[in-house]
Amino acid sequence: MGSVPTALNAAIATLGLYANFDANLTQGPPELTVQFTSTSSGAPDTWEWDFNNDGTIDSYEENPVWDFTAVGSYDVSLTVYEGADSDELLQEDFITVIDPSNISGQAAGTWSPTYGTYTITGDVTVPAGAVLSIEPSTNIVVNNNSKIQVNGRIEAQGSERGLINFSTDDTWKGIKIIDSQENNLIDYCYFTGSTESAVDIDNSTVDVLNSTFYENTNTSQKGPAINVLDASDVLIEGNIIANNYSSILAGAIALDNASVEISHNIIVNNEANFAAIGMKNGSNASVINNTIANNKANYACIYMLSSYPNVQNTIIIHDGLIFTTFSSNPTVNYSCISGGYSGTGNISDDPQFVNPTAGDGNAYNGLNADWSLQSTSPCIDTGDPSSPPDPDGTIADMGALYYDQPHAVDDPHSNRVYVRQNTPNPFNGSTSISYSLPKNSDNAVITIYNVKGDVVKEFTLDNTEGEIVWNGFDQNNKAVASGIYFYRLQGDSISRTRSMVFMR
Repeated sequence: MGSVPTALNAAIATLGLYANFDANLTQGPPELTVQFTSTSSGAPDTWEWDFNNDGTIDSYEENPVWDFTAVGSYDVSLTVYEGADSDELLQEDFITVIDPSNISGQAAGTWSPTYGTYTITGDVTVPAGAVLSIEPSTNIVVNNNSKIQVNGRIEAQGSERGLINFSTDDTWKGIKIIDSQENNLIDYCYFTGSTESAVDIDNSTVDVLNSTFYENTNTSQKGPAINVLDASDVLIEGNIIANNYSSILAGAIALDNASVEISHNIIVNNEANFAAIGMKNGSNASVINNTIANNKANYACIYMLSSYPNVQNTIIIHDGLIFTTFSSNPTVNYSCISGGYSGTGNISDDPQFVNPTAGDGNAYNGLNADWSLQSTSPCIDTGDPSSPPDPDGTIADMGALYYDQPHAVDDPHSNRVYVRQNTPNPFNGSTSISYSLPKNSDNAVITIYNVKGDVVKEFTLDNTEGEIVWNGFDQNNKAVASGIYFYRLQGDSISRTRSMVFMR
């Protein structure tokens, strides 16, 4: 049997010019991006592709890429030329663009809110060599205990005004990024309802940024929010990881032979049998400027086995043992630790959050709390002096959210600004947002957006310092729904964004 391909190739070669082609995938939802490859024999010098058999030549490239945007089946033809000779191949129904409401199988291309909600009803795979790009405000519902497996590359890049939402009507198994050394990106996404790791990284390169992981669960030693195995090029930064649950090891993040960077995350009100964060088998992570608070676990806040993490500028508030160490030794400096911990610059004071949850574990909603620092917090300006300064130019604070310190605005050349966290937050009547601008600022506004990125309300700012009050009504004076909203202070070379929760 092994000699058949060789014999077949030799037979084809004797035929001279012979048109043939293949594609990296032939089925998926819109916008479906397909890489075609000419496998024609002979020595063709011209290629003519017709991707919908309408008689119009769509490409003259040898190996073109084509986007299919409408649901349906497509006949694809290739005509090759070698001098005066030519040959044509037509493959009927070669490409099938499936309805976004019933997705399974392979996927690549661009998913956009233009096509409505993407509903996954069976396992989806992004094959090696393919890219799945997901645009801001795209809604993805994964049902039937399905998963999204990435062997190629995923670029799920939302924005602060338009999160990419991953959820389920029943159960789903998360995103699995396996053996992919491409630059995978998870940015401004929202994950909920996964019964395995919402983002599971195995021997891959991934940045997980600015995303929210809420009420995901599992029953294995993997982290219900994020799990990393056999990887060193992973960045977990700027995320909110709240109210996730595991019956086994870690309630939020689990690392196994994974030396990753975990920075500027809010990790709160997660619950597990062992710990909020688990590290084992050489997981020498860098844990920098995180707020880790009010998690619930039977053994410790952070579990370590044969791991040597570096903890810096981090707040860890926990009712119980902070670290459980087996053949491990964390290095902890310039951090606020319940009960204190040996190391340079560590403190044990109350960090004075603005509005933390009233208790520990997932019985209390960590998303509805405010983990910002009060003006009297001992964590302000007490981070490592050699760390990069906070955006307001002062010494690094401890925790994920720096305290934006008031400053004089008399200097017309100053670009240092602030927009405070709204108070109260959450709110069900009205809330106040205070701000400060450089002197002589023009055309400054505070704009409120919903999670889809739609403008809800806009306030023009007439003064360089003051506050605005929002009563939960939109531009048309209609009441908005309960949920998470974003507000942005924007002007000449100025942009600051925060989030808030409205509860009707």
